[in-house]
Amino acid sequence: MTADTLRKCLVRTLLALAMAGAVPALGADNPLARGSAWGAGASAPIDGSWAGTNLERRSSCASPQNDGAHGTWAQFDVTSNAAAGTLGISEFAITGLNCSYAGSYAGAGSTWSGSYSCSDGKRGTFSSRSISVTPNGLAIHLDAKLDTTESCTIEAVIGAGRFYP
Repeated sequence: MTADTLRKCLVRTLLALAMAGAVPALGADNPLARGSAWGAGASAPIDGSWAGTNLERRSSCASPQNDGAHGTWAQFDVTSNAAAGTLGISEFAITGLNCSYAGSYAGAGSTWSGSYSCSDGKRGTFSSRSISVTPNGLAIHLDAKLDTTESCTIEAVIGAGRFYP
């Protein structure tokens, strides 16, 4: 067996193992859909302080220099009210920018949608594509649209971690 063949075999084996581990995760309940995701007995409550990044891919901006990929480290303070079906995030970026996201979630897919505003005057609306919560990880995939003088369409990913409990 050549080194190249061995490498290909190893890559295929690792890929197969990764896919086998992903199948149960794909079938797992969405923590927002369970309704108890933030309450007693939840394996991974979303509430709390998270540290991570906000990555954005902007397009169709009124100012072309704002198009493209952008990202920054931030602290995300998450609060929720399961009974009311609301979720809010206060983002405190290392750059000094602060943003607030507030909205409601509903349905089996747990779509979260609402509005946001930032300390630099940026504001708009958003809707989630997906939300994943584990004890130590948070991933939120959003679509957003700015509605001020800058009118970008934004695809964003918030990825964060924490020590829990």
